[in-house]
Amino acid sequence: MQHQTATLKASDGILLHTESWLPDSPPRAVILFSHGIGEHIGRYPHVAAAFVEAGFAFYGLDHRTHGKSAGHPRCYFNTFQQVMDDLKQYLDQVRTAHPGLKIFLYGHSLGSLIAEVFTLQHQAELAGLIVTGTPLAVEDAQPKLLVTAAGILNTLAPTLAVAKPVPGTALSTDPAVGVAYNADPLVFHGDVSVRMGYHILQQGRLVKSRAGEISLPLLIMHGQADVICPPAGSQILHDRVGSKDKTLTWWPGMCHEVHNEVDQAKVIATAVEWVTNRLS
Repeated sequence: MQHQTATLKASDGILLHTESWLPDSPPRAVILFSHGIGEHIGRYPHVAAAFVEAGFAFYGLDHRTHGKSAGHPRCYFNTFQQVMDDLKQYLDQVRTAHPGLKIFLYGHSLGSLIAEVFTLQHQAELAGLIVTGTPLAVEDAQPKLLVTAAGILNTLAPTLAVAKPVPGTALSTDPAVGVAYNADPLVFHGDVSVRMGYHILQQGRLVKSRAGEISLPLLIMHGQADVICPPAGSQILHDRVGSKDKTLTWWPGMCHEVHNEVDQAKVIATAVEWVTNRLS
């Protein structure tokens, strides 16, 4: 396996950190990964390794203001379209490196929302979509007054901290995952801003209203013990997408990061097998 790191200069000059894991022989297809809020692609080498072992190339970037990518304030998207543009620029670069190969987009948590919106914009360039821990039901779990206030504060004080950071203890039933997360200096451990919360609400509404336009093969996975992103969001997505080839896989007893659970091998193998079955 070949592991490489690089830097991608975004259209507005922001430098983005990228990583790739490639098989020693020509890859069968490409996986492009989108990580969650506050984290970074460096938390996914075990996922990459499983795909590479099966013959796939695995690519990912640290979203702007995340991990090793530049940008301030940290863990903050001024606009959601900036992130779409970053991912499109990276997708084009990956396609140039692997002409003719199918590209599957895989997103987790906020990264799944990014992947869903990106699919609505660039569906024809993708061969399939995998999402885990999608936040489409986060709004339903919030007090209505807070949701209303978010729209006002997003204009008046977008950088205001309004939500506690993702707790490491809620990521997995494996305590070691939370310990490593809390000790990771590349993870953003501060409070979530109004603007980031508003993006989740607004883009979640967008995906739910336009999900019928998504026709790609789709694999949705969710831990049924997820207290960060309610599992109902995955059911909503499954029910509303226009895809004829769609699979919703529940993982009983698992928390938010199903790929970091005690039985993570089963979860990751499910994703690898799903992609493999769609290469023909």
